[in-house]
Amino acid sequence: MKSFEPLFNSLFVPSVVAASVIVVLFIVRGVLVHFLKKWTAGSGMTIQAGVLRSFKVPSIFWCVAVGLYFAVEFSGLPRKYVLIVDRTISILLIFSVTVAIANLAVRAFENYARRSDIDVPATGIILGVFKATIIIAGLLVILNFLGISIAPLLTALGVGGLAVALALKDTLSNLFAGLHIIASKQLRPGDHIKLNSGEEGTVTDITWRSTTITSPAHNIIIVPNAHVASATITNCDLPDPQMSLSVEFTVPRSADLDRVEAISREAAWDVVREAPGTIGAEVPLVRFTAFGDTGIGLSVTVRVKDSGSLYAVRHDLIKALQKRYVAEELSITLPVPPNAR
Repeated sequence: MKSFEPLFNSLFVPSVVAASVIVVLFIVRGVLVHFLKKWTAGSGMTIQAGVLRSFKVPSIFWCVAVGLYFAVEFSGLPRKYVLIVDRTISILLIFSVTVAIANLAVRAFENYARRSDIDVPATGIILGVFKATIIIAGLLVILNFLGISIAPLLTALGVGGLAVALALKDTLSNLFAGLHIIASKQLRPGDHIKLNSGEEGTVTDITWRSTTITSPAHNIIIVPNAHVASATITNCDLPDPQMSLSVEFTVPRSADLDRVEAISREAAWDVVREAPGTIGAEVPLVRFTAFGDTGIGLSVTVRVKDSGSLYAVRHDLIKALQKRYVAEELSITLPVPPNAR
């Protein structure tokens, strides 16, 4: 029985101490995180909330490191085992600090990009590359701390890189296509776009694999970056977000075209003056477009501020035109799907 006492004192007691310290620290951490969340949520402090989220995961490693430190202090382990535990604590601290710095740097860059006019958007792929670079630097510091030479590791990665590149051909294709999309500056989060394959909506994010688009029906469309990079895209927000909205239809051949033009322009002016999404300084355009089989084509065009106003203004314009045509006893035929821009 006495032979087990040294083992009991050197392993069991330190383990109980470490577990107790870690549990206590986890409880304290949970209480602090809970109250800090309520504090930042109620006050609307976005910066403080970002800092809290940045330290949420690293604080777990800090609790474990402190527990291991107390375990070593209460143990009678031989020096070689104490050195192993000390190295483990150091690795935990280096890695956790690296993760905290990466989280803080990413959130700071994201906040700065949203508040400034820099050309680099805070998309998922940019933030991911930024964070991965910092974490890789931290891992290299850990390898250097352990005395592991980095040169042979890089050589091994270079040899295996070809096989990995072949296995992940589609993934890498989407990754580099996403970087190309961002570098070209022709597609940005917030832009309203139309793809030649039919997808339409507002770009919400560009990640390492796909571009996320929110459709006018508020559905999420996920398109691979490689498909976006090779598609023909209409960016409704470049060079500026203003758009031309046209409503096209046909009037009878026997109609008085001067009268039709005057009525249509008056109705369009009413919409321009009253609808919030229109540009009041822009004169509505009324143009006869072609002779058709059953009448003469007519296009009524107004300018809108952005793609978000497109559908509401089209709704108001069609209603205003129909109301005036009914009042003037003027018939229209063959409605054509409206074109924008």
